[in-house]
Amino acid sequence: MNITRRRMEFLTEIKKLYEATRLPVHYERVAALLGVSKWSSYEMLKKLEKLGLLSSQYQVNQGEKYPGRAMVLFAPTALLEGILAKNALEEKIPNPEWLHVKGKLLKLFKGFKRKNPQQLIEQLMDEISHLDTPMVFNAYFIALLVVNLQTFGEKSIELVRNMVLGISNKEIGLSMFAGTIMGSMLKSANQIPVLSQMSIYISKFQENLTDFNESDQALLVDFFQEALEITA
Repeated sequence: MNITRRRMEFLTEIKKLYEATRLPVHYERVAALLGVSKWSSYEMLKKLEKLGLLSSQYQVNQGEKYPGRAMVLFAPTALLEGILAKNALEEKIPNPEWLHVKGKLLKLFKGFKRKNPQQLIEQLMDEISHLDTPMVFNAYFIALLVVNLQTFGEKSIELVRNMVLGISNKEIGLSMFAGTIMGSMLKSANQIPVLSQMSIYISKFQENLTDFNESDQALLVDFFQEALEITA
């Protein structure tokens, strides 16, 4: 089951609260901890319940505010426990598909000639158009950005490298990298055909980044760093 990072934040919070008290959790409590409205929290938790990740129950409010009114409370299910355990394990064990794609792209960079990047750009553009897996798609997009980065001078490349690696928030670092390269491409008339398609891809790239956990974002930053070392 593919769970977005945002949904995982709600699930993790529910699990922590439940484990602390062994009691089901009110959606307003989750809303307060995550800084969202109580209605947004309720809607999200109901969606997660439909996926079988949470169970809900009603309890009569015994407090001074709204006494006698039924409250909706949520608790984690066995399915959620299994998914969280699986995710924790996957963060420790490299994904075989990721290792394959990373190796393939780095191998392409080893044969890369800075003076004639067009052939590699065309190959990457052709292959990325058929990709559905978010992690693989983002790796290809980073590869395209790295190829275009080679048109920069050495000092500029080093500045971009330091910018990405120097920011602790990896999502922001990669987003700034994409924005920098796309902005540079706008200044070159011969890049317009490629830029037109990449402007569509960058939205998907940014959306994927937001959904990735920190572990996946770190893998992409490591890939960026290795790609730069090979093309240097």
